[in-house]
Amino acid sequence: MLILWDSRAASLMVALAVGLLIGLDREKHKSAGSSSNAAGVRTFTLVALLGAMTALLHSDALLAVAGAGVVILSAVAYRANQVQYPGLTTEFALLITFAIGFMTVGQIELAAALGVIVTLLISSKSKLHRFAISQLSEQELHDATLLAGAALIVLPLLPDRAIDTFGVVNLRVAWRLTILMLSINALGYLARRTLGTQVGLAVAGFCGGFVSSILTIAAIGRQARGNPALLRSAVAGASFSSIATAIELVIVIFVTNPKLLPYVVPGIVATGVVAAVYGLAFALSVKGVQTPADPDSGRAFELKFAFLFAAAFAIMSLIAALLQRLLGPSGAQVTVALGGLVDTHAAAAAAARLAASGTLELVPAAFAAMLAITVNILVKAAAALTVGGRSFALRLCPSHLAMIIALWLPWLLLH
Repeated sequence: MLILWDSRAASLMVALAVGLLIGLDREKHKSAGSSSNAAGVRTFTLVALLGAMTALLHSDALLAVAGAGVVILSAVAYRANQVQYPGLTTEFALLITFAIGFMTVGQIELAAALGVIVTLLISSKSKLHRFAISQLSEQELHDATLLAGAALIVLPLLPDRAIDTFGVVNLRVAWRLTILMLSINALGYLARRTLGTQVGLAVAGFCGGFVSSILTIAAIGRQARGNPALLRSAVAGASFSSIATAIELVIVIFVTNPKLLPYVVPGIVATGVVAAVYGLAFALSVKGVQTPADPDSGRAFELKFAFLFAAAFAIMSLIAALLQRLLGPSGAQVTVALGGLVDTHAAAAAAARLAASGTLELVPAAFAAMLAITVNILVKAAAALTVGGRSFALRLCPSHLAMIIALWLPWLLLH
């Protein structure tokens, strides 16, 4: 009986706290001159307690009457204040407060979290309006909608099973990794937009590395070739792009097959550390360099790269499984290694997936992933030379050599 009383008291206390929290925001909104007759702190607190009491009494009839009463009260309040305050935020907040109060009985943690979220949402009106009108572009809104659709609509519709005779191509796994890549790219873009371009090519390079380190090195190298004054800052940004590659590799392998992590993470982390130290040395040597505008700041990600990533992951997994059946483990390893020419993340994910499906053992799969990373680093060096020019490559490529050594040194010591 004491435990039951404690749970009821806790529900009522959370309902009281949520009502006060939302009500205080609405009361402050009233004091700003929106409407003196709108619901305030007392009304919201009472409505939240009403919701909790209705749930505690376990009466469907009482729930219907109380819910209808809150709806009627909200409608009357809106009708009385629609001239001075035509919005519906307060009225809908009143309905949500009743629902949260009802949820405190049986789902107290979720109710408390929702109370805080609702308060943050309705209290951020001016910031949200300013962001939507003056800061968020149509293209960015379009990208956010695409990402939400990819995660909430496409992903649940895909079959969660292998669709090929080799048992390695799983569409849901491939698309889940694609969503992960898009999300990381979007976060990098958001960081670049938030920090601006004045902090230097170093930050732009790090954020761009989440999209593609090879393309980032090529873009930064092109800027350095056209403006030699940016050479050191460009080298720093190009080096920092490899940190993003290392972060993504760890995340992708963790999502695909965590059992592969002990074999490859020491080397991957070592490459990230080398890139960070090397880039930091050049970044600290740059004084007073102004960063040019980022030419790719208009989009959070390119959807075509998402399809290419998913296709590369599926095709490499399929070809590797086929070669493994024809030539043994060495055939699959060669396929994954050559995948580093296109995308090291897709190649590493393919290796991890082959290990998860039993097509490759963990050690051969890890070795293939390491080969793919090595090939990718060599492609970065080639991009630096062909696009950035000799001066840019001579300063950047030593970091690539050091990264390859750092990648394989833990492997040689542990195996």
